[in-house]
Amino acid sequence: MKITHIVSSLDTKQGGPPNVVLNLANSQKKIGYNVNIVSQFKNLKYNNFKNLSYNNLIKGTFLFEKHYIPNFDFIKKIYKEIKDSEIIHIHGVWNGVVSISLLISRLLKKKVILTPHGSLDSYNVSNKYILKKIYFHLIEKSNLKSVNGFHFLNPSEYKNSRWIKILKKKKILIQSNGIDQKFISKVKFKKKQNPSKKINITYLGRLNKIKNINLQIDLINYLKEQNKVYYLNIYGPNDGELNKIKKKINDLKLNKRIFLRKPVYGIKKYSILKNADIVILTSKYECNSVLAIEVMSVGGLLLCTKNCNLSHPAKYGAVKVSNYKLQNLVKSLDYLTINKNSKMIRENALKYAKKNLDIEINIKNILKFYKEIIK
Repeated sequence: MKITHIVSSLDTKQGGPPNVVLNLANSQKKIGYNVNIVSQFKNLKYNNFKNLSYNNLIKGTFLFEKHYIPNFDFIKKIYKEIKDSEIIHIHGVWNGVVSISLLISRLLKKKVILTPHGSLDSYNVSNKYILKKIYFHLIEKSNLKSVNGFHFLNPSEYKNSRWIKILKKKKILIQSNGIDQKFISKVKFKKKQNPSKKINITYLGRLNKIKNINLQIDLINYLKEQNKVYYLNIYGPNDGELNKIKKKINDLKLNKRIFLRKPVYGIKKYSILKNADIVILTSKYECNSVLAIEVMSVGGLLLCTKNCNLSHPAKYGAVKVSNYKLQNLVKSLDYLTINKNSKMIRENALKYAKKNLDIEINIKNILKFYKEIIK
């Protein structure tokens, strides 16, 4: 079976989807499938390609980069790959690469799987709502009708995407993203030599408005006022918010409590997540947070806010969920700093990850879905 993954960009500054596509394609290739990726290649220094293997990486460039509208040469490459493939797996919505790929697939009557990665969720649609509604009715509605199957990352994403009535007539797979549990199990836990009352909180991800890092800064400031000694380490590439974050830290005189770090990847990233006292995620919205998956997979201690869509692992005691009020976040921190509580959550996180977040489970279910579509 020849599988072609199409994603607008492999720039990992854009969040989880580029890494998800790379890991998915790599795992499919390892078990013997002919796998290609078609995408724009940008900021590849942020990707760890050393252990990745594909049949082909098809590079393209844009006529209008802002909306990911491919130039004519890129369109020809997309056409050729779609024509020669049995399964077309498209990632994302609302951009030129996806729209053109869906159109070509429709014209060639190809079998198409679409993973929206949250882009059809009503929360994301509400951003630039009028433009997206016009775009949907003029272009994307007909394209989406031709999709053979939709892959949603959790029940919440599917539920919030059901404003698209055609979903009722389509094959649906609900399957979380996965991670290589065998590889990640090699990460060691470093026991503290001199435990102290100083607690290090870690955020690792894009410095983007939706990640709500301002709330984390406000939390550290509130803790300082309460004479509680907490530190915040922020790791990640700038995605539009770095200068604002720096200004707020300076304005609140938190330079000795909050530290901006360079992005980290691979085994170093997993080590930081496992050994952090607490990892924090305060996003305004998450569909299927890669950071949360990584933290649980290493047995890390995760505090997240309610719109991060982690109610399922929270049900099994694998993460701690809070609302956005500072007082409630502090209560959650107090709970997590009690040894028996932190130990229990770390153990539950590992159990949950092995059962639900293993890349092997992910691949098995996605390949099964492909075969259902081909029938």
